[in-house]
Amino acid sequence: MSVWQSLGGQERAVAQLQRSIARDRVPHAYLFSGPPGAPLVDTAIALAMALACQRAPGEGCGDAPDASCGACAKIASGIHPDVVTLVREGAAQIVPIESVRNQVIARVGFPPHEGAIRMFIIEEATAMAPPAANALLKTLEEPPPRTLVVMCTTAPDQLLPTLRSRCQRVRFAAGGALPADADPGRAARVAALGAELARDAADPTLPVRVAEAKGDAAPVLVAAAQALHVRAAAAASAGDADTARRAASRAQAILSWHTAVAIHNANPQLAIEALLAQLRALPTVGAA
Repeated sequence: MSVWQSLGGQERAVAQLQRSIARDRVPHAYLFSGPPGAPLVDTAIALAMALACQRAPGEGCGDAPDASCGACAKIASGIHPDVVTLVREGAAQIVPIESVRNQVIARVGFPPHEGAIRMFIIEEATAMAPPAANALLKTLEEPPPRTLVVMCTTAPDQLLPTLRSRCQRVRFAAGGALPADADPGRAARVAALGAELARDAADPTLPVRVAEAKGDAAPVLVAAAQALHVRAAAAASAGDADTARRAASRAQAILSWHTAVAIHNANPQLAIEALLAQLRALPTVGAA
């Protein structure tokens, strides 16, 4: 199965990427933008597989253990030497300049190890500290050959205009949630579990209950993140910046597990258990 088939609801974005690959016109940098829950990082990983796949170039053979090629399997496991993801770090949840220096700038002068290109994925571009953004800008101004940078963000207007101008934009629709025509009972269950996950003290039985309905883990994660984004927006409108930051931080933690569940087929119960452990270490939001 093509890796693109796992990105339901993103036909326009997928078609744009497929055209670029078919015409051998993949740019040196993409800006993936869309609302919370849109599969930005998931699509970046799918793009990496499509470009590196040894069995189905341009399509990717995915991460099925009995069907994937070596390149796709490594990318799915996060161990491919030519696919580097920069994530938020520390209590401030930023991408520090050290990450850009050590993981991007230090590597771009060398050819890829195994594939045709080296790819850098930034899971939330607005989380780059100003020095990190400026350091990346220098790389984009003089893009090295056989290098692709994919910046993902839910807030493209917060990026430096000079960064945006050097990337080809790919816009995404809301994704990861249930389809609009989903059974009402299923939709209500997903919404309830998502609201429970969004609360500060989630019931320890939640991972088991989420995993009971196969295929609902990813929508539950999206529902929880959306609930927290609504809370963050309301707090910001009320002038409560601290609550807004805490809610947004928890939403980001939840969405970081969406890739593992939706693309890497992580065990839903184990993924939610690990997520809850991560959320317990974050500052609480407080009563709504």
